Amino acid sequence: MADSGRILGQSMHPSPDLRLVPLRDSLVGRVLRGTGNTAYYLRECIGEGGQGWVFRANWDDPSGHVVIVKVLRPDVVATEALRRFQREAEVLRMLSTQGRPNPYIVRFYDHAIAQVPSTYGPDPLTLPFTVLEFVDGTTLEKEIVKQRATGRGFSAERVRRLLRQICQALDVVHKQKVVHRDLKPSNILLANEAGTEVAKVTDFGLVKLVDVNLQKTSALAGASLGYAPPEQYEQGNQRVSPRTDVFSLAAVVFEMLTAKPAFPFHDGENPLLIVTRILNGPRPSLVKARSSLAPELEASAPLVEALDRELARALAADPSARHEGAMELWNALEPSLRAATEEHKPAPRSHVSPYETTARAGEPQPSAGGGSGVRVRTDDQQPFVSNPSAPRLEAATGDAARPERVPEAQAATPAAWTWSMLTPALAAKSIRSAVFTSTADAAIALTTAGLVRWERGSWVSVTLPSHVPRSGLRGLRWMRDGSVLLFGEGGFVARHVLGGATTLWRVPDPEITFLGALVEENGVTTLVGERPYRGGAARSFPGKTAGVVTQFNGDRVTVVGDAMSCSRLHGVARMTNGQLVACGDWGAIVRVELGVVEFVSSICAGHLLAIAPLPDGGAVTVGVGGHALSLDAQLHAQLEAVQTTRDLLCLTSTDDGQAWAGSAQARLVRRSSLGGASSWVRISGDIGVTASMIAIAAGPRTVRSIGDDGTVVEGRLA
Repeated sequence: MADSGRILGQSMHPSPDLRLVPLRDSLVGRVLRGTGNTAYYLRECIGEGGQGWVFRANWDDPSGHVVIVKVLRPDVVATEALRRFQREAEVLRMLSTQGRPNPYIVRFYDHAIAQVPSTYGPDPLTLPFTVLEFVDGTTLEKEIVKQRATGRGFSAERVRRLLRQICQALDVVHKQKVVHRDLKPSNILLANEAGTEVAKVTDFGLVKLVDVNLQKTSALAGASLGYAPPEQYEQGNQRVSPRTDVFSLAAVVFEMLTAKPAFPFHDGENPLLIVTRILNGPRPSLVKARSSLAPELEASAPLVEALDRELARALAADPSARHEGAMELWNALEPSLRAATEEHKPAPRSHVSPYETTARAGEPQPSAGGGSGVRVRTDDQQPFVSNPSAPRLEAATGDAARPERVPEAQAATPAAWTWSMLTPALAAKSIRSAVFTSTADAAIALTTAGLVRWERGSWVSVTLPSHVPRSGLRGLRWMRDGSVLLFGEGGFVARHVLGGATTLWRVPDPEITFLGALVEENGVTTLVGERPYRGGAARSFPGKTAGVVTQFNGDRVTVVGDAMSCSRLHGVARMTNGQLVACGDWGAIVRVELGVVEFVSSICAGHLLAIAPLPDGGAVTVGVGGHALSLDAQLHAQLEAVQTTRDLLCLTSTDDGQAWAGSAQARLVRRSSLGGASSWVRISGDIGVTASMIAIAAGPRTVRSIGDDGTVVEGRLA
């Protein structure tokens, strides 16, 4: 963890007391016992300071989950430092044991006292320690210093994203009647999680005003100069409130925008003079620092002035003049930051119809099999090393990245499509789940007897080891390397290499039933389903289960979270704006963000079975009774007309904006925007098949679908 010493609540410098070095070094490799006799295996010391040491450690096992262990030095145990250390542990414990722990607050795991052999005498030493989340990243302070070298602050988009996360963290803190009191860039860690920058607020140990020598320290009364408001230096801290953190946050925002401190001072300057300037001096001005802003902000005087007005209010010397809380500040600043971001986004490729926009900019995109072809995104969303000689969904002519543009009026006309059967039926309802490869030249399916693979127009059996519970399997997805992810009842998740080994993935709850999954390029796999409802409160819908989300990084489980406000989740998709969204029974829409499962709303009365992203940042979701709804980037839903009342069982969307769904009785419908509002047109007509379509893949001129009897059909646009 870069700059890991920050979690001790101060800048970390080597301890001046060399007598403690042998004790520090003796802790490396030692096992500390926490609550419930949990073992923490201390590894290297990665930070130290005047209060203690920070060790990287493994939880419960020498190769277990990596955590951070903060150990308080024995020479400060009898001082004010112990009270602050314990207070931080108490606050973090409270925040981490809520029903929905916030991912933007460093997570607490344990706090205990260890008795360790002394290197100085026969009596053991008492060492309080706290166990926290290991954050792999840097600090906002370091990022601002790095940005300062460019002469400009962060982009509006980056400030908006980080500000949202910090505000959400502070909102949780304030609702628990806690004021952080020491918010500053060095107390905001920036993690890198699955390629995304994530802010995490840390250091909750600040106590109320204590007597200090004003000439002695730049942390006056425990408050950091340049970020703490005037009321924090008052005797008794009587006016300290969430508005105190609003002031500090506004100072941080100013620094992110300009790469300059809101209230600068130089080393050795009298702290009392600094506080006086903050109390009586002019407020920081973005207008005056306009040349230090990111180009998209510098170019818009109205946006800069709007941000300046809100920051001046938030930085008012009188706390009663400020925004009431962090979310009020967010709501005041966000529109200007969003406007600056959107003004500099590339213009949409088409304002006519998302289905007219079939051309993709950039270099040709080879298909997963290595041959040329139109890349299709199906439910698994993953490439697969398929047979280059097998027929692709659509052969490309010329530039593979720029397929022929298909007029929407033609593509939305059922009579323009011709249908054929590529593979006849195996047996009625013999297939439970199926998924195409990314080029749709092959597929894998789950039957009552095991696995079968479709290629070269026929189904071929795939051998499964005896320990795989065939009757309990509910679904499957292709993995990035061509292996298959299997999931189902009893918390079963496994990776199966065709013709090779099967590796079980450990799931902590055997009562989970997994019903859907998303495998992503970065190695993250998200599974959704249900498990017994464990809440005590009555719910407004029937069912004895709750939706559950489990996430893996590689084969290691990282998230298991419940969506108590829904009974079951069926599908999950990653939207183009980065949101991970799941759908389920009774119209449930659930958002998953950094380990937190959040019920968004119930958007219809029917059960939603599948969800897929759209290029405009939204998504479509379909389900029982022919329900189809579109979601915008804010997850607001719009019901869309569908030319079937049969259950829509499978769904696919393509990079060019098309969406197709398959239903019971072999209905295949395509989303069309002709005539204004989007609706779903039944394209298949009577194709001589009665099976329920459970898998689908589509390109601009071709669509393929698999029925639950093993039938494979293909439609082609003339």
